Amino acid sequence: MELLKHIVLFFISPLNLAISLFAMGMLLSRRKPHFGKTFKLMSLATFFLFSQPYVSDLLLYPLEHKHHYPNTQSDGDKPDYILVLACYYSTFGNVPDTSRWTECSLQRNIEALKLHRKSGAPILITGGNFLHDSNVNYSEKAREFFEELGVSKDKIIITKLGTDTEEEVLSALPYIAGAKTWVVSSATHIYRLENLFSFYNCVGEFFPVNHHSKGLLTPYLAFPSASALSKSELAFYEYLALMKQKLISNTVN
Repeated sequence: MELLKHIVLFFISPLNLAISLFAMGMLLSRRKPHFGKTFKLMSLATFFLFSQPYVSDLLLYPLEHKHHYPNTQSDGDKPDYILVLACYYSTFGNVPDTSRWTECSLQRNIEALKLHRKSGAPILITGGNFLHDSNVNYSEKAREFFEELGVSKDKIIITKLGTDTEEEVLSALPYIAGAKTWVVSSATHIYRLENLFSFYNCVGEFFPVNHHSKGLLTPYLAFPSASALSKSELAFYEYLALMKQKLISNTVN
């Protein structure tokens, strides 16, 4: 099962897929030139298609731009908790602490801080020991981040658990079950989070950040981009994660 997971993760990368198709074409070229040529053309088509920024925008659009940022202006519409999902904190190398936070972590944390200052609700942090240094706990590092930015200790709750989205939600259940929660995570994760909140009968409003696409559907051409390849891979990963979540949900039901 673990081997199958690694194979799938390898081939959701358009670059890996293009290289594999080209290698197959080279192997077939001597004995079956027609098939060899076909595989090489498929390799080039895969590379040029998914290295187009517009194609990656199209793939990400349904994931990132179907969720609208909630209206938080009403004073009577305050949450019990602000749940901020983990992303990543680097424990590798000799760099300042700020440089250790990835872009998605910074965006999630800053959004949670803004919502905390607006509502006064406590910040609920998830994430366990999944970092390069397994002795460092993500939740504890995130708590330090918020404390340094002026959030009172009694307004920060950490679960210290969770290595993926579902585990994090499960670790937060003792707090969010029966409560109203504002949930902060990357835009690509919102569908999965909505499904999990629905499955566990939790009430949440979702605040998407860390968008990877422009949200524009007007076609355009650009030079092939390594960034577009990476974003296409991100989209494929999320679609597969949603499919897996749906299959597991159907099995449980």
